[in-house]
Amino acid sequence: MTPRTLAAAALGVALIVVMAFAAWTGLQRAAGTEFVPVAAYPGFRHLASGPGGASAGGAAMVGLDAAERPAAPAPGELCGLIWSAPGVPAEGPPEARDRIAVFSDANCPYCRRLDEIVVDLAADRPDLRLVHHEWPVLGEGSRLAARATLAAAAQGAAEPMRRRLLAARFVITPAYLAQTAASLGLDPDRLAQDMAGRRTDAALTATARAAETLGFLGTPVVVIGGTVATGAVSRATIDRLLAAEAARPDAPCR
Repeated sequence: MTPRTLAAAALGVALIVVMAFAAWTGLQRAAGTEFVPVAAYPGFRHLASGPGGASAGGAAMVGLDAAERPAAPAPGELCGLIWSAPGVPAEGPPEARDRIAVFSDANCPYCRRLDEIVVDLAADRPDLRLVHHEWPVLGEGSRLAARATLAAAAQGAAEPMRRRLLAARFVITPAYLAQTAASLGLDPDRLAQDMAGRRTDAALTATARAAETLGFLGTPVVVIGGTVATGAVSRATIDRLLAAEAARPDAPCR
């Protein structure tokens, strides 16, 4: 190559880099995004101003029978807690590039709408990985509902149980859970046993550790790639954040 050819090639590469950065920046602006990085966890960040509409609850480590608070996870372990924790219901290909994790409480009214949005999105996007975290922050009824949904997963009915309990407009009780299990064709005795089982404990612990590590304050919370958004996130915002995450050079957990 002549010096002039080398210079032209270098200029072409530089233009490609500039255009890629401009596209990535444009996606961020299009989403109306300003981010706050999560200390000690490179690539994770919070949407600086959420959409509003969130139910505040208690401490992150609620819903657990264990008395001791576990240590903060390493960055690699945090990815596992969010995307592949045993017992946490998920759908879509595990190796998917585009991933959404939803943290919800059965008694959170905003969670009902977000659940509808992400279920419809998953139906439109079979290539999407969708993880459903039960994070009960609104009292004993929420804790029972979370355990029931996780236990229903053992009988292949996590989604119908979750949707039934999200739609409930009254205090969730053991009697109502037994009735609901029977109406869904589940074994109520097995459900009660699995609700108190180690796998359910482990799933709740994984969810609570992820929530505490990332500083969640209420429900719903959606994690899109490495971006955390709290509150009533719209389908349009989710689509924009998915695009922005796909263009990130520093997205975690890939």
